[in-house]
Amino acid sequence: MVAAPDEIDLETIAWRLGRLRIEEGGLEFAEGRIVVPSTKGGTIRVKAGLSVGRRRFTIAHELGHFVLHPRQGLERSDTTGNFTIWKNATEESEANIFAAELLMPPFLFTPRCLGPTPSLALLDSLARDFGTSLLATAFQYVTLTNEQVALVVSHGKTVKWFHRSKDFWPWIRMGEVHQHSAAGERLAGIAGDTARMVCTPAYAWLADFEADQEHDVMEDSRYLDWYDRTLTLLWLKDDLEE
Repeated sequence: MVAAPDEIDLETIAWRLGRLRIEEGGLEFAEGRIVVPSTKGGTIRVKAGLSVGRRRFTIAHELGHFVLHPRQGLERSDTTGNFTIWKNATEESEANIFAAELLMPPFLFTPRCLGPTPSLALLDSLARDFGTSLLATAFQYVTLTNEQVALVVSHGKTVKWFHRSKDFWPWIRMGEVHQHSAAGERLAGIAGDTARMVCTPAYAWLADFEADQEHDVMEDSRYLDWYDRTLTLLWLKDDLEE
């Protein structure tokens, strides 16, 4: 029953779902915590000082646990690392995807994905519009866009996981971030965040392109210090030969 992102009222949703109150502060080692001692209600607590996007996503993540993983005396805390888990069969991944769908429902989000050139700047804008985190926005964008894009998340020099749009056919190289990628140059101290889409050799990111010296992909990479992860958006601006 909403017509705009700012009409997604998490406080009202939490109360209607299970008489859950949302409180801020009182957390030192976690970003979010949900405690539901009985059927009469419970509390979602959020770490003080979070940005609007991280605060809303944390609340939505805890609501995901309440809806998807109900149990007597539900009580769990979520650290920063839990919000970087998206591509494995765990309850944390399920809660993250639930939160993305709640805050960025396809009927509102998809129309905003169509047309603009892919970039992290575009994702920043979408994150502001929907009041959510950049990482969550990137995941939902890749899920719903009609562009040939992929999201790659690295921790240090290691690629942890990737997420491809339905039309992005190449497989992503796992293992160590390639030194010839923009992300690799940043890790080596040669350059900073790209701040825009830049041209990168296809072999730096794509499996089965190791011997290909002709093709390029577009890359936009940024280090997210809060999560200690590098976020990379890849775009096949020009078709590659399959």
